[in-house]
Amino acid sequence: MAQQRAGQAGVANGAASAREGDELTIILGQTRETLELVRSLVAMLLPRDSGKDGPKLEDLIAALVAQQREMIIAIKRLQGDVTAIADHVLGDGTEQPDGHARTNGIARA
Repeated sequence: MAQQRAGQAGVANGAASAREGDELTIILGQTRETLELVRSLVAMLLPRDSGKDGPKLEDLIAALVAQQREMIIAIKRLQGDVTAIADHVLGDGTEQPDGHARTNGIARA
């Protein structure tokens, strides 16, 4: 029984990591599109002969990319925390030292 639960948990974890990978791929694609839109918008708003008055477009885009990277890292950490909490609350099928399966307080039919 415990091996079956462990197998199911492994399948669920694999599906979750695949889903996370898909979501990160979507976020990456959307980030690229956003950067292209921002680049176009800034190009339209800034006068062509702006000189050295403000930051260069490349610097602005680099700052946006760094911000997006930090957001993705924070999302990955949050997902790890949520997974750890779910494992703790729902139980991961491990046995306690007394030989009984760990319970989470939820009655199962």
